[in-house]
Amino acid sequence: MGNLFGKKSILPPKNCEITEQDQAILRFVQQLKLQRDKIKQFIRRKEKCIETENDMARRLIKEGRKEGVHDLEFADIQQRVIEGLREGNDALKKMNAIFDIGEIEKLMEETKEAADYQEEISALLSNHLSTTDVHEAEQELEQLLFSQQSDITLPDVPQQELPQKDIDKPTKSRKRDAVAMEA
Repeated sequence: MGNLFGKKSILPPKNCEITEQDQAILRFVQQLKLQRDKIKQFIRRKEKCIETENDMARRLIKEGRKEGVHDLEFADIQQRVIEGLREGNDALKKMNAIFDIGEIEKLMEETKEAADYQEEISALLSNHLSTTDVHEAEQELEQLLFSQQSDITLPDVPQQELPQKDIDKPTKSRKRDAVAMEA
């Protein structure tokens, strides 16, 4: 009966080994806990800062110094801008770490070579052919046509006359019937 209501052992079996995966999970959990603690500290600091700024704003309003309230609002906006700039700077640093300068230079060089090649092709196409170039092109065309003609054997032309078709039969002409349409 003692087994039914007795507590089960919480400890793992003695022959259980801790693997590298278990250690990695433990490190990850510890990092998560550290991040959680840092976030809680950050929240407490911000709440305290908000509380002090609210107290200062109330005090300034009571004293009738609304310019001070505007100064506080402006300081808050400046703080947000600075935090945004800091985050943007960090993001920019991460992006710069991703890009390799050598790779970018190689890409720019390949792009320039392709543009130069395109310009060369455009220049060749836009230039007028000289008379010697035209003469050489015509000779090459004649050679191509002659080589194609010599390979093709065409049937002989028939020597007898072809029979004539009877033209005497009248053709049917179509008549259009007028159709009245309503307006």
